[in-house]
Amino acid sequence: MSSTLLFFPLLTSLLLLGDLADAVCEPAICGELTVRYPFWLGGPDLSRSSSPATSSCGHPAFEVWCSNDGVASLKGSQILVLTIDYTDSSFITSHKRVAEGSDGVCRTDFNISSSLALSPFTISSRNRAICFLYGCNGTEPPEVDTLVNATSGCGKPIYAYLGGSYDRDKPPAIQAGNCTYSYLPVLGSEAPANLTPATNYSMLFKDGFVLEWPKNGFGDCDACNASGGQCRYNNDSAAFACLCADGKTRGPKCTGEYTHQLAWLFHSAPFNKLTTVLARCNR
Repeated sequence: MSSTLLFFPLLTSLLLLGDLADAVCEPAICGELTVRYPFWLGGPDLSRSSSPATSSCGHPAFEVWCSNDGVASLKGSQILVLTIDYTDSSFITSHKRVAEGSDGVCRTDFNISSSLALSPFTISSRNRAICFLYGCNGTEPPEVDTLVNATSGCGKPIYAYLGGSYDRDKPPAIQAGNCTYSYLPVLGSEAPANLTPATNYSMLFKDGFVLEWPKNGFGDCDACNASGGQCRYNNDSAAFACLCADGKTRGPKCTGEYTHQLAWLFHSAPFNKLTTVLARCNR
């Protein structure tokens, strides 16, 4: 039997394997957002798990759900994903509780950091902090410079104060008196110099704020891709994995002559060249 005849079914199998590897966990679009590693598109009705079963498309915290109207959120939570800067390891997000509608200022009685307590994301210091005083038990808030009445049809008095850079561990220094207070991040580039009774808080909340994740904290995806692999996450070891063209996951990248040849075959060769190879092997 001709060696080319033996090679043909092998090559066909490898091509099918490569197509399968490419089809799983590939970048996806949600509205105008491109979702790729370390983020991945999941959801209750969408399976994006790869083979083997211990490997998934990414860390669970980076799972993005996409609504029917193209709105992205972190695993169906109230944390909405607006844009992602993969180079900067950051993304702009907003919290649905305050970003939805035109009366978000009436629902600022929570600290957003509690929604991210167990996640790998941190609220960037590039954000500004807005402090809100409410529930003053019928008393007036302390006299603080730049403190303004932010009440807008809320049915209860709410006062706002613009702090400096957001710091989860160091709330804005303000005298709260008998009031309860919370503080939320807003984009530093969009925050006004000073708050006024006419400040559009709803627009600030809709513009969102910056979250960051550790750079290369979830694997060097560029190195994996350069070696012909695809980026994955190993659930058993809770570590980055590189899915190679032979269907196996390895360390930070695919290595060895075999995997590099497959990488060339699947990722570098134009389709017409592959068709020519198949035609010659089938003679």
